[in-house]
Amino acid sequence: MNVLSINRLNNEYRASINKAEALHEFNNGEYTNDEGLCYQNAANIAGRLATMTIGAESEHWVNAQQYCQQQMRVIWNTLHPSKAVSMGDSDESENDNKADASSHESAASQNNAETEKNGNGGTGKKKYADGLKQEMVDSWFKKDPGYGFDEVVGMEDVKNLLNNCVRDDKMRALTEYLGLPTVQSFFFYGPPGCGKTFIIEAFVHELMKQGYKYMSLASADIHSKFSGEADKILKRVFAEAVDNAPCIIFMDEIDGVCQSRDLPNLSDFNMQLTTTFLTCFNELVKAERDKKSVIFIAATNYPSNVDTAMLDRVELIPIPMPDEKVRENTLKRKIEKLISLDRDITWDYIVEATEGYSQRDINRVCQKLLMNVYQKVSECVKDNGSAAENAVGMIKNGDFRLNKEMVDEVFGSYKPKPNADIERSLNEFEAKT
Repeated sequence: MNVLSINRLNNEYRASINKAEALHEFNNGEYTNDEGLCYQNAANIAGRLATMTIGAESEHWVNAQQYCQQQMRVIWNTLHPSKAVSMGDSDESENDNKADASSHESAASQNNAETEKNGNGGTGKKKYADGLKQEMVDSWFKKDPGYGFDEVVGMEDVKNLLNNCVRDDKMRALTEYLGLPTVQSFFFYGPPGCGKTFIIEAFVHELMKQGYKYMSLASADIHSKFSGEADKILKRVFAEAVDNAPCIIFMDEIDGVCQSRDLPNLSDFNMQLTTTFLTCFNELVKAERDKKSVIFIAATNYPSNVDTAMLDRVELIPIPMPDEKVRENTLKRKIEKLISLDRDITWDYIVEATEGYSQRDINRVCQKLLMNVYQKVSECVKDNGSAAENAVGMIKNGDFRLNKEMVDEVFGSYKPKPNADIERSLNEFEAKT
């Protein structure tokens, strides 16, 4: 490994980032093509460094490349709105968690904000003293996920721990009298698709029944803005949570917001962002003294990339891959109510075939099984106006069933996404904690 080449590229990366930030400041916060070119150059350099390094350092440069690419998209979409490109999907359940601005409107109106009149009827949009807009803040507040712990199969130890938090909140006066700690923060980690978000949202639902408001952000919600705003966003997030207490903050992909300061070649931007995050987090203790309850929840696939000062402040909750009971429940919930099994196959056989599958893999293979059913039953009915009704009738009355051949065909062609590297990293992390 050529250390001199790595150091040279690292310096070139920093120079491109610094130039982009300087251009942004020089142009009074307006985006320019030159700034975009700087981020493009930085993204290319980060990509080269990711291939030249290994382990945590390589992951750092992959994250850096993604950050620069996000900056490029923001600049492009701002300068060329008619040719805007997609920012990508951050999570399969994101569409279910759109901001419920109307329910937050009354609470948000109590914030310390300036009012900026628009030209339509004198109504007006709030703009905070730090320059952030009300619609951005509103977008952080989410609606109730709509399901609780009764929908979560397995993970009994995790549910008991989180249930204790819900019960403790009801007994806050006793907790305070006995001098027990009342600030509760949870850090969920595990491989992609293991169900972290699912159980977190169930936990959120249980707390919202007790009157909590819910804020949710991902790393991209902070990094998609130019670097001068990232610190402002973090400070505003925690301030809003305190102002709207009791409140929950859920921050996904926390490894992109509070990166370990021990990572090699950590950029000045990310170093500062980690410091800002930890400073803001400490404010929750002061808020608790003022009887304002804020519960912080974080999630990541890469806990070893998170700063140790953060890890020392939270309850670490590992979420494993779905066990046999969870896999069976998911499979039956998605398939059993739609079609019966043939005599040549059992649920045990299907469940065993999903060993090592993530929750996301199980959902995808269920879709493939049902698509296989669609194709096979379509071949059994005549191609006329009643074909669809006849096909549904055959499935409902048991004339057409899911058989072993169809199942083997799907599992033989589907390859779950490999998680070996992530699981190895998680095992190393747990060995150290």
